[in-house]
Order: sequence, then structure tokens, then C-alpha cells
Amino acid sequence: MSNKTKLHKRPAWIEAGVMDEEELCPECFKAVGVRSRYKLICALGKLKNGVTVSKLTELLGLKQPTVTHHLNILKSINAVEVEDRGRERIYTLNRKAHCFEECKIPY
Repeated sequence: MSNKTKLHKRPAWIEAGVMDEEELCPECFKAVGVRSRYKLICALGKLKNGVTVSKLTELLGLKQPTVTHHLNILKSINAVEVEDRGRERIYTLNRKAHCFEECKIPY
């Protein structure tokens, strides 16, 4: 990481005991800097076969536009993958993404 890269403090909702890093790169902070986005990551982490936006809205108690917005941000940093299955779009966590393999964000 270059000296010009600004690091961000680990959000309080990610316990220090489950994550070694105290500071996150901007990409990883984007993934977890909003509590509901981190909850979305954790939900996807538990659902290994993927899930639809409708199911995520039920699980998280969020509105569909909010879930879609968070998924788009997570897609932009390669943290989630999407697969079209007929008329449904199935979202899965990209466990090999930088945020999970290198920065060790727990899910």
C-alpha cells in the first residue's frame, strides 16, 4: 500500500477479537463502513448457495432498494458475485475477494 493510501479505523461493530486488522484500506472500509452493509456480508457468508434480493430483504429487515444499493457497492469492489438463474439473480459472497482473504474481514 502506498503512503498516499488513507487507512480507515475498523468500525466498532466488528469486534477486535474476530478481526486482527485495526485499520482498513478504502476498498474494505467501503464494504464494512456501513453497519447494514456488513450485516449483508455476514448473511451472504452464511448462505453458501446464494440468495435473491427478496430473500435478503426478508432476512435483514431492509427495503429492497437499500439491499440493491448495498449489493451494487459490494459488486463494485468484487466482494459479491451475481448469477442469473432464469428470471432470478442469485448473489453470493466472493470469498476470494481482497477484503476477505487479505484484510481478513470476518463474515
